[in-house]
Amino acid sequence: MTSPSFHIFRPSEGAVLDLDSLKAIAASSDRLLTAYLDARWPGISGMVLHGLEMEGDWASGGPPGTRRPDSQSTGVRISPGSAIVTSRDGRKFMLRVDEELRVRWPTRAGSAVRGVLVLLPEVAPARIKGGLVVARETVRAQLGFVEPRLADRPYYLPIAAAVGNGQDWATDIRRIWQPEHEAIGLLLKRFERLEQGVWRAEPQGAVWDRQVIGRNWTRYQTVAAASLQSARSVLMSRPSTTLDRVRLLRGLREQLSMSVDEVATQLLQLIGSREGAGPYAAVIPPARE
Repeated sequence: MTSPSFHIFRPSEGAVLDLDSLKAIAASSDRLLTAYLDARWPGISGMVLHGLEMEGDWASGGPPGTRRPDSQSTGVRISPGSAIVTSRDGRKFMLRVDEELRVRWPTRAGSAVRGVLVLLPEVAPARIKGGLVVARETVRAQLGFVEPRLADRPYYLPIAAAVGNGQDWATDIRRIWQPEHEAIGLLLKRFERLEQGVWRAEPQGAVWDRQVIGRNWTRYQTVAAASLQSARSVLMSRPSTTLDRVRLLRGLREQLSMSVDEVATQLLQLIGSREGAGPYAAVIPPARE
């Protein structure tokens, strides 16, 4: 049995620089970016590393990062930023956008349209004077709206998706956020309100009825408060991907449901409906649970 192999570039005195050698150089960045994505979020084809935020106010509800753009605007404005993207032919690029991007809403309904705003790398051969093709390509960022059923194509990087209420757009789909990001701060404030609910809660719920951790209600409240504090500490201490935050909230929901399940329900209410939750739908338990 033969194992898969690939070329790597290794210069040496007198060696011939053939086409396969040049291809090995070109392929190295693709392998590096693929390895990074696989380590942070296996299976995805792209992720926003910084910026590329939809302009608009933060919505009062919905999953983390939900925006409410100006309903009277003629289009969407996206801030500068950077992302790992995949082209139509499967190559990965580190794309940096230095200027604000703009795209018009696809219909007269404006922000009330149903769809997903995606970023697509547009790759074209570079040419010099006289139309001569040179050994490089130009990569540009292109914005557009697609139907939700098409948004999972590997060459589309979702930037924002309509949540279904005709006003708000979820933006935390495939992103890295630093602890200082404003959306992280808003999520931490939500945790503060949940913790206040923990200490106001009365002894009740299936876990209390089964006496899972005894008949001292303060013990249940302490477990729930400690779970919230632990989640806060994680978000405040390191950059996190959307997948990290989904896993964190899912684990927090499970911990709360095993202590003060009234607050676990309040956490789910912050996320909203499954239809508009995007990746955060994984936090919502199956109907049979």
